[in-house]
Amino acid sequence: MPKPFFNKPILNFDDFSLPFMKNPYPEECGEEDEDSDRIQIFETMENALPKSAIHIGSIENDVDHSPGLSWKIEDHYYLVPLRGKEFEWALFRITWDDNWGRYEWASDVRGSGFSDSKEAARVMVAAMFESWSFDLNSDEFEIYRNFLKKL
Repeated sequence: MPKPFFNKPILNFDDFSLPFMKNPYPEECGEEDEDSDRIQIFETMENALPKSAIHIGSIENDVDHSPGLSWKIEDHYYLVPLRGKEFEWALFRITWDDNWGRYEWASDVRGSGFSDSKEAARVMVAAMFESWSFDLNSDEFEIYRNFLKKL
């Protein structure tokens, strides 16, 4: 495991997969009973998480693509310890994209050098938003700024 220099955390944004991130779920929810399908798929994914996974919060946001075209994004953020791995923590999401009509796993960042899970969550989420070029001072990203403040 990489050791931080002067206790500065080490972050890695390379794609990664965790053993439970298999996606045996339908590509899209059926139209007839979409809400029931969504709940069942989300619960199946959440039940696949290891007991050590920490739910750090959720964000629901409407994406305005163009006039008359918008959809809902729903992200459920988790932190999981990676004992015996190259990094100590992984931040990932179960994400719903209403435009595509499906849930997916999203691996975001791994890191080491934190004093505890709370510090890992704050630093990793802040770094992830920065890597996405979110200006948290802008009203456009208020929901993300508020999420980070709660960590």
